[in-house]
Amino acid sequence: MGSLPIPPADFPGGARGWVFYDGFCPICAGIVSRIGPLFQRRGFRFVPLQDPWVGPALGVSGDELRREMKLHRREGSTVGGVEAWKELGRAMPWLRPLVVLSGWPGIRRVADAVYRWIAANRYCLAGVCPAPDDVCRRDSHHGAANTLELP
Repeated sequence: MGSLPIPPADFPGGARGWVFYDGFCPICAGIVSRIGPLFQRRGFRFVPLQDPWVGPALGVSGDELRREMKLHRREGSTVGGVEAWKELGRAMPWLRPLVVLSGWPGIRRVADAVYRWIAANRYCLAGVCPAPDDVCRRDSHHGAANTLELP
């Protein structure tokens, strides 16, 4: 794994990690603009996964990088998807009940399925998918491999 260009000491209040999100996705970017500052105050830095250094620094392929958001922890491990959201939830006292709930049998599987569906369809849900509407209504008409080519 490569090294990240921003040392943890550069974070106000101490670093917890880097959150890599899809900067091309209006839904993702909107979430970051609305709630990102709350997490930034708790030591998380948000970076678009399209930044050229991200893939090499995390040691993941472009396809894997595009599949889901990633959270790179201070100690060096990386998690993605629902696990990344759980980590963020642990930083907020008012979100901790949801983190606990997500650990219940069956809930994790549902949360993973919902996250994967939203991640796979985020451009259609945001209304920026280049595919025609009738194609957009079909599941998985675009895979992880082409989601970053959108403007």
